[in-house]
Amino acid sequence: MSIASATRPKTSSPSKPVILLVDDEENILHALRRSLNRMEVQVITASSGSDALYILENTEVDLMISDMRMPEMDGAELLSIVAQQSPHTVRFLLTGYSDMESTARAINDGKIHQYLTKPWDDKHLRGLIEESLHTRLLEVRNERLKTELAERNRQLQTLNHSLEEKVKSRTHEVELQARVIEHAFNDLQKSYSHVIKLASSLAGLRDPGAAAASSLRGKLATAIAMALDLSARDVRDIRDAALLADVGQISLSDELLSKPLAQYTGQDMEHYARLPEVAEAALMGIPGMALAARLVRSQFERFDGTGYPDHLAGENIPAGARIVAIVRDYCDLMRGRVTGEPLSAEQASSEILNRAASHYDPELVAIFQKVSGEYADDIAQAQADVTSVNALKPGMVLTQDLYSERGMILLTAGNELTSEFIAKLKTMEAWAAAPFRLHVTESITADDVSGDET
Repeated sequence: MSIASATRPKTSSPSKPVILLVDDEENILHALRRSLNRMEVQVITASSGSDALYILENTEVDLMISDMRMPEMDGAELLSIVAQQSPHTVRFLLTGYSDMESTARAINDGKIHQYLTKPWDDKHLRGLIEESLHTRLLEVRNERLKTELAERNRQLQTLNHSLEEKVKSRTHEVELQARVIEHAFNDLQKSYSHVIKLASSLAGLRDPGAAAASSLRGKLATAIAMALDLSARDVRDIRDAALLADVGQISLSDELLSKPLAQYTGQDMEHYARLPEVAEAALMGIPGMALAARLVRSQFERFDGTGYPDHLAGENIPAGARIVAIVRDYCDLMRGRVTGEPLSAEQASSEILNRAASHYDPELVAIFQKVSGEYADDIAQAQADVTSVNALKPGMVLTQDLYSERGMILLTAGNELTSEFIAKLKTMEAWAAAPFRLHVTESITADDVSGDET
């Protein structure tokens, strides 16, 4: 650095230690500068003593290396002045000949810290400077590390902020995706429930009483399954199997469908025995209904092994199929599908109990006996006389799904009847030329409408 570039005032704190090189030979200054290139120092050069003193007046110099032999002012004189004007400056003398008198004068008057002879050893020179400026170099290195640390912290804060923004953005995306999935799942559940109701209504196209029986089977099967503390998925599959227990009857002729089971001939029973396989074939292709289809197939197995189609016995019969068998026969007994004579709820329950251990699982029968009492109102409604369309009043609420005489669902339970609804029902009934089976209540209550239990 030339004199002109040495502009740092004394009041400033140098970022690096300042070393002033003084020699009237340019090649010596270049050589010294090269020696110090590897060090964390700021190098200033001067070609005379007067130039060096000018620099010293304007710049804080930590260490000075001065040649001994220079015109106008030799090194000893210069270092003596520096010792007075800037005593904190470390002073090195560089001499190229053995002049003990000059060296002694520099030591005494200039109070030099070190003296070196030409040619010097670069490594030795750097070692002496390191020792002399140890504290200042540590300060510089510490300052550099602090600066680097501050920059790293700034980068880390920027990165953390960026990560926080990314996490917020990603969390928002996940929440949106979760909502989309939730809506899609709800839509799927609604579609699935509609498929179940549609399939159930198809089973009763030629048997109007089948709709109410299907609904009661579903409720009773669900109650038994929940009493067994089964998983929600298992409860749902058992409920669906109970709702669809009659789906195989689509293959029965009108003649067989109109006769009670007690009047079936041997050939009729052979045809009836194929219903489980027909039902399974109809259901197994529907996504999510594989287990329900298996339960429908096994619903005619008997606990003692005399059932069909696979002659399973005891616990080899799926638990869901054992439940469906109980609630199916219970409803069929009350409808008169078994003997031709409808039984009361108590009579039907007694028949189920009498067949425990032969037809049904005794433990499940015991649970059925307990839970069936909780559905007395539903059982009574299933057996009660239907309300005619002409007796309907605005404000009444359907307590059971309404089906046409062909078994197609028209209105779901829970719908409040309006004058417009009633007028439409009268028109539809006139077209159908058959009375509708209506179960209503004067006002809606929590127990009047039952949704999916699971």
